[in-house]
Formats: sequence, structure tokens, C-alpha cells
Amino acid sequence: MENRDQFVIYEDLTEKAVLERQLQQAQRMESIGRLAGGVAHDFNNMLGVIIGHAELATYKMDPSSPACADIAEIRKAAERSTDLTRQLLAFARRQTAAPKVLDLNDTVTGMLKILRRLIGEDIDLAWKPGATLWPVKIDPAQIDQILANLCVNSRDAIAGVGKVTIETQNITLDDTYCADRAGFVPGAYVMLAVSDDGCGMDKETLENLFEPFFTTK
Repeated sequence: MENRDQFVIYEDLTEKAVLERQLQQAQRMESIGRLAGGVAHDFNNMLGVIIGHAELATYKMDPSSPACADIAEIRKAAERSTDLTRQLLAFARRQTAAPKVLDLNDTVTGMLKILRRLIGEDIDLAWKPGATLWPVKIDPAQIDQILANLCVNSRDAIAGVGKVTIETQNITLDDTYCADRAGFVPGAYVMLAVSDDGCGMDKETLENLFEPFFTTK
């Protein structure tokens, strides 16, 4: 009886499949980037018209008119929206952010009126600024976007009447605290926290929390 050696070759396709998914994701992101760039460019032009007419209305209006404050809010919101479109353009063109040294308390205070309109009249917005807050270096438009997104998420989690709390605080993370928390680096930080008394997130939502395109809507 003849003996024959047999060779069995196994190929692990896991890494190949992961790389293919990453390539597909990169291609989708490139398409989204082109779309975002076009939308941001057109939107930026419309914002320019809004800002221009708001300035013109201010010049023509009696400074004592109550409407002056409303027009100032329109202009402020349009200017903040211009910063957000700049972020979209930066994403589309692979540009870096434009960080600045700023006082986070001042940034949040400047957003309060807009945030209160976003969450509605039935939800109370509490602002608890930390004392003698350390300066931070960050893109102000990104902070505006983060605050708006978090407050809208809080609003959607609250059924009817509720409360959203924004607070800042200086914190120091030591070696002991960071030892059990992956990704944490000891040092001095400024904390920005947004909390609410809504329904919270289930296990599945928490697991997908940092996925760029994940949504429960």
C-alpha cells in the first residue's frame, strides 16, 4: 500500500477582510468629504448674505430699538455657523483644525442663548462654571459643535420636562486613577461635562458610542 504525504494549508482571511472593510470605509469617507465640501461652500455663501443683511439692518435701525438685540443674535448665530462650515471644509480638504488658547467658561457662556433655543422651553439649562479655570488650547468651532450635539442628544433623551447641566472644572489625574483606565494619561486637565436626567443609553448604544455614523434615530 502506497503512503502519500498530505499537506493542508490554512489561510487566515481575518486580516484581509479587515483591510478590505477599512478600504471601503476610506472610499466612503472620501465621497462624504467631497459632498461635505460642496455643501459647506454653498452654505457659506448663504451665511455671507445673512450676515451682510444683518449688518445693514443694524446700520439702518434706531440703536434704542428692541429689535437690535434680536438682529445681533442673528448675526452671532450666523458667524458661529460660518465657523462650523469652515470645519466641514477642513474635513473635505483634509485641513487641520485651528486651535486657540481660550477660556472655556467664556466659550460656553457665549453659547448659552443658542443652546437654550436648541433644547426648548420645557427643559431647564443649568450652567455651573468652574472657578479660576485653566486656559485650554482647542478649536472654538469644535467646542461649539460638541456642545450643540450633546445638548440636542440630552433633549432627545428627556421625555417632556427635564434638566440639562453643563459644568466645567479643573481636574488632576494621578497615576493611581489612570492605572485602571486605558488611554488616560496623568496630568492637569479642564473638564467639560454635559449631563441630563433623561433615560440614558442601553448596552448596545454604549458599545457603539464612538462610531462616527452610528445613530439610534
